[in-house]
Amino acid sequence: MYDIAVVGAGPGGSMAALTAAKEGCRVILIEEHPEIGIPLACGEGISKEWLSKFVDIKPSWVAATIDGACFYSPSNRSFRLSYPQVGYILERKIFDRDLASLAADAGCEVRVNTRAIGLTKDGVMTNRGEIRAKIIIGADGIESKIGKCAGIDTRVNKADFWVACEYLMAGLDVMLGEVEFMTGKEVAPGGYGWVFPKGKGLANVGVGVYPLLTNKPPKFYLDKLIDWRFKKYSILSVYKSIIPSKILNSLVKDNVCLIGDAGRLVDPISGGGIGNALFSGRLAGKAAAMAIKENDISKLKIYEKEWEKEEGKNFRFKFIARDVYLKLTDADLELLFDFGAKNFGNKQMTEINELEIIKNIVTASPRFLKLGARLLKAKLFGER
Repeated sequence: MYDIAVVGAGPGGSMAALTAAKEGCRVILIEEHPEIGIPLACGEGISKEWLSKFVDIKPSWVAATIDGACFYSPSNRSFRLSYPQVGYILERKIFDRDLASLAADAGCEVRVNTRAIGLTKDGVMTNRGEIRAKIIIGADGIESKIGKCAGIDTRVNKADFWVACEYLMAGLDVMLGEVEFMTGKEVAPGGYGWVFPKGKGLANVGVGVYPLLTNKPPKFYLDKLIDWRFKKYSILSVYKSIIPSKILNSLVKDNVCLIGDAGRLVDPISGGGIGNALFSGRLAGKAAAMAIKENDISKLKIYEKEWEKEEGKNFRFKFIARDVYLKLTDADLELLFDFGAKNFGNKQMTEINELEIIKNIVTASPRFLKLGARLLKAKLFGER
């Protein structure tokens, strides 16, 4: 009998388990795959500010430090900006494993090769038998079995996700420390392409597209991008994923809560999920521990309230920004590129003021006045 069962040993699940175990709860963390951190479906990028909020960063987790970016317009014009040590490209296989190890050190039991099949009145049924637990934390990805079995509406339609394809590539001519972003309807309709260098000629190279804007798979666009960008390369791994872009209406039901991708807690603009998984895992772990200590399952709702308090307004702003982005034409993107090149090209950044940037973009062209008004309203008042 456990106090808390966490399903899924990604960053969110391990953080939830670690947090609850530190509070003295009896926690079990289960992972369906035989090895934590595999398979991987992630660009592995995260800001230094996000990551340092949750863990003491180990050098072994970092494949490369991000010191700047290169942006490409639809017509393949480019500009660079410098932002020293703004983020990292992680080695997720090492990072995920070590985070689960930290949870184990705190007293959590970790089991691999253990797949959740459904919920029972006393806990979770797995392929290895029932695990009895008072609270279940679902960290089992976008297809969350736990969410479905709990009766939480986890359905998504084509308006609420991107589809992505990524290669781990070798033998590349890339600049270490500089990530690359590409936009345009011929590159990635409704999304973007990326190159995240990892050192020694390795890089994660991918494309995410919005399915309502194209009937072609992301691999089609990724192969085109690679043929344009690289003359010589080898492909070591292929990853495909669905990236949610709409939070569930409810993250908690009875004694079950969902975190990370399972709760659709993914950045609506970038599609990044590691930081939000860590944050939601910590909040859920704390709320679950409080519910156990006070013998009051309703305390689990504090997780949902804290998420709304800390990230609700920010996410609503980003939902509006995403909707605006989806309406932009290539001509609009070229105008945005001109704005970026003028204001950020060949400059060193130390911080980014989103509100100031929006104000400047709105005044840069009459085309952006109407769209920009919605963004300003969302940023200032959290309205959608």
